[in-house]
Amino acid sequence: MGWKIRDVREDQDMTQKELAKKLNVKRSTYTMWELGDVNFPIEKIVEIAKLFHTNVDYLLDLTTNKEEVLYPEQVDNALIGRKLKEFRTKTNKTQKEFAYLLGIRQSTYFYYEEGRNRIPTEKLILLAKTYRIPVSKFCGGKKKAKESITTR
Repeated sequence: MGWKIRDVREDQDMTQKELAKKLNVKRSTYTMWELGDVNFPIEKIVEIAKLFHTNVDYLLDLTTNKEEVLYPEQVDNALIGRKLKEFRTKTNKTQKEFAYLLGIRQSTYFYYEEGRNRIPTEKLILLAKTYRIPVSKFCGGKKKAKESITTR
């Protein structure tokens, strides 16, 4: 995977060990994620985006835009499931159609939408690329409001 997580970490002069500690994981686990392990939980990628004031789509190399995105306090299976269902409904697709696209059973996709199981990050990336929607949206991300300068 061509993720930019390593670049962002190194730009902040942080070691893998330091970032692993902040993420509350073993360094060896973090190292595998940084090397492109597809089991990198989206919740941890959101934590990194928050820590480095950027967005998950930049970290996943889906955009060149580094702009900070604000995420909810808790990004979990339930939130992502609600966002999946919301997006699927807006696109007038069935669970069966999304399951087919993702190469999984409909029942598996149902569990993702219900928040019972965590959707793998690579599946979120596939949905994002197919429907041209930022992964950040599936995580409840919102663009940071522009600060305005008022004059008197």
